[in-house]
Order: sequence, then C-alpha cells, then structure tokens
Amino acid sequence: MTKTHTYIAYLMGAGLAIYSQQAALALFLGIGLALTVGPAPLNDASRLSRGALQSGVVILGLALPFREVVTLGSANGAAVSVMVLATLVSGLILLKLVRTDDVSGKLLTTGTAVCGGTAVATLAPVIKAENQQVAQTLTIIFVLNGIAILLFPAIGHALDLSQQQFGMWAAVAIHDTSSVVGAAAAYGDEALTTAATLKILRILWLIPVIIVASYSMKRISANEIRIPLFVAGFIIVSLIGGYFQFDGGVTSLFSLISKSLFGLALFLVGSQMSLESLKTICPRLIGMALVLWSALSISSLYWVTTV
Repeated sequence: MTKTHTYIAYLMGAGLAIYSQQAALALFLGIGLALTVGPAPLNDASRLSRGALQSGVVILGLALPFREVVTLGSANGAAVSVMVLATLVSGLILLKLVRTDDVSGKLLTTGTAVCGGTAVATLAPVIKAENQQVAQTLTIIFVLNGIAILLFPAIGHALDLSQQQFGMWAAVAIHDTSSVVGAAAAYGDEALTTAATLKILRILWLIPVIIVASYSMKRISANEIRIPLFVAGFIIVSLIGGYFQFDGGVTSLFSLISKSLFGLALFLVGSQMSLESLKTICPRLIGMALVLWSALSISSLYWVTTV
C-alpha cells in the first residue's frame, strides 16, 4: 500500500470514528489499521490523541455545572481516595510476591491506581525508568483499556447498573481517561458526566504520588511534577457553565462535540499499536497487571452496588 493510500485509509477511519461516536469502534478501527497497513503516518499521533482527549474533557465541563461537580465529588471523593490508596499499597505488595522488574511494577501500580498512561509517563523520569520498561507497561495498560471498553458496558447491562453507578465504576476501575470516557459514553450520557468528574478526582492523586516518588529518589523538583492542565481547564469551564446556565440544546451540542473528540482520540490511540510492542512484555508483569486490575474492578463494583 502506497503512502497516499495509507493516508486515505486513516482519514476515512478517523472520519468514521468521529461520526459514529462509538468508543469501541473508534479504538479497534485504529488498531485494525495499525496492524494491517502500519502505524498512523503521523509523527505526533500520540500528541494529537492527548490533545483531542483533553479538549473533549474540558468541553464536557461546559455541560456539567460546577455545583454538580462539587456534589458528586463530596459524595464520592473519600471512596475514590480509598480505592486509589488500596491499589497503590496492593501493587507494591504484589510486586514483592511476583518478583518482576521493580521499576516496571511501580509504573504499572501507579498507572492502575491513578490514571494509566499519564501516570506512567509522569512517573517514568522520576524513578529513572528505561524506554523498554515504559513501553511494556504502556502496552499492557493499552490492551486492558481495550478490554475494558468492550467488557465493562456488557457487565453493567448484565447487572442492570444505573447510569450513575456505571459512571462511578468506570471512573475508579479503568486505567486511562480515554477508556473511562469511552466505556461510559457507550453506556449513556449521565454515565459519561459522572465518570469524567470522578476521573478528575482520581487524577489529582498524581500530585502526592509524584511528590512521594521524588522524595524517595531525592529528586524533588517542580520540573518532575507534570499535572495535566486539562484538569484545571475542566474546573474553569464547569464554573463558566454553572454561571451561564446554558439550555438543553446548547449543552447537548457541547456533549456532541466532546464525544466526537473522544472518538478521534481513541482512534489515534489505537493507531499506535504494533506487534513489536507486544513481544517485549514480561509474562510476570502481565500476571501482576491482571491480578491488580481484577481486584480493583471487583472491589469498586462492590462499592458502587452497595452505596
């Protein structure tokens, strides 16, 4: 396939991903193209996917007044914090038991507890992780994200979870923000707003985690702590949305734009998959990832069905 044909294939795939607004379809369209015609012919596909995702989260804030953010956060913030801390502690204990690579295990634990690839990329320079360690950790998280987008909505429907229950579960149990909003969007609009809000609370835990890691490595520096700016952006536009109190038609438009950006982000995420990255993964690290993620998913599901 020529370079021109590759560009056309990716443009058509991106257009379908945006138009469909189906998270799983967008992700696996990207994966399918990456494995058949090669990775996306873009040098900055990763940056574009992050930009689309973060913009989608910020725009979603316009449809969610800040008072609703505060209400949801105050009601569930403590439970989210307990889940994050329990996962961090469990991951460090599990790391000793499976005796896998210490640095990769810490990256995986932080990614599972806090915010997936963002946490891995932020923590990696602090604990002096090598490129291969980062790559295999991100690949495991990527695969689990793909599974979550398909599996979580199916489980939610089977258990007859409410929109809010599913949004809470997705926000706490799924690694990356892109997959949290992807799974939640597939379940419903209320699930999406709930998931996006609680995921912001979970991301904020990256601050103390990086500070502790920096202290343990004797590398406390403002340059090492890179908290995503879209978190602040979400809060600001949520305040704006609460002040202007947009009508239903306007908030529906914001939601539509947000979902389209999520679709594009997931398509670009999938387009970066390669068979080579799968071959570098340590089996023990895979086992650790499955045990840790299963424990978090089951415990958080129990929480949302009993609150």
